[in-house]
Amino acid sequence: MGAIGQSVANRASSIGMKVVHHTRKGPNTLGPSRRIEFEELLATADVITLHCPLTPETHHLIDADALQIMKPSAYLINTARVPLVDEAALAQALHRRQIAGAALDVYEHEPRIHPDLTKLENVVLTPHLGSATVETRTRMAALAVDNVLAALRGAEPYTPISFRDQHAARPG
Repeated sequence: MGAIGQSVANRASSIGMKVVHHTRKGPNTLGPSRRIEFEELLATADVITLHCPLTPETHHLIDADALQIMKPSAYLINTARVPLVDEAALAQALHRRQIAGAALDVYEHEPRIHPDLTKLENVVLTPHLGSATVETRTRMAALAVDNVLAALRGAEPYTPISFRDQHAARPG
């Protein structure tokens, strides 16, 4: 339940939504949100939004098994990381109406989108524009300048990226 999750929780609760979350670590309550087990979250939530990093544990966090636990009236939203959702399993679940719908801003094999997802009426697909706000782009530009200035001073950049990191981030 990081900064983005907390921000979403605050907005959701301000419009009357009951907010719960699952996290492997952290407090049981955070702002308007109460921590519950992952399976309980899947089984009871009307809307599931993903706001977690990509790790070996979160790769395909939402897979066929998770989708089967979700309510038929539930919606899944992924604006977080690319392979948190098994898109083939999601397409199948949406086609079978196992869940009501999904909204995706990131894709498992970016820039490609699973072709079955593009044929469904119960999914919203956006072109990875979660960061496309003036405020976010301004902060990104300021961070880039701060990194350059730090490097020119001989200090470690705030967000260093090695060649190995860049290569690992590229799809197969």
